[in-house]
Amino acid sequence: MTKRMLFVLAAIVLGALGLYNLSQNNQTAHSLASEIVQVDSSNSPDTQSVTTDLKDFVKAHMGASVTYTLTGSYNRALAVAQASQAAQDSSTKLYADAQKACMGKTDSLTQARCNEAYIQAHQSSVPAASPVPTPKQSDYQVKLQSPLWTPDLAGALLLGSVVALVAGLLLGRRSRR
Repeated sequence: MTKRMLFVLAAIVLGALGLYNLSQNNQTAHSLASEIVQVDSSNSPDTQSVTTDLKDFVKAHMGASVTYTLTGSYNRALAVAQASQAAQDSSTKLYADAQKACMGKTDSLTQARCNEAYIQAHQSSVPAASPVPTPKQSDYQVKLQSPLWTPDLAGALLLGSVVALVAGLLLGRRSRR
């Protein structure tokens, strides 16, 4: 076997190992993202440590890009927005009921006093909630992009593959001269 073929063979082996490590990086990133989603779904507010671990992993490893959605946080924010909307709807209904109850009054001042008395009599002691906007699901999606090349094991193997391939090609040119 010639030296050139040995370098090409080494390039193929190193490339295959590098691609395998890329897939391992991807699997690790996805399992960390799944862990974050599970912690978030369990109403635990402490996703910060796991999120930091994932961000650090993605920054340092090739092929570790991942996108995930914090469905637990989104669902909680949506429930708050829906509760706020329900409170506003009940407040609107109370004003409509006051208008119906005081409709027969001839004088506008008398009707206004009637409306006020009706509202005070039927209004709960809870202060009116401020409106909460409906959350956008895209605000709860996290996309982490890994660098094109990093000096991790996968990056080193792929770089070694390229170097071995170039060395094999250059060695082949020298032997022909």
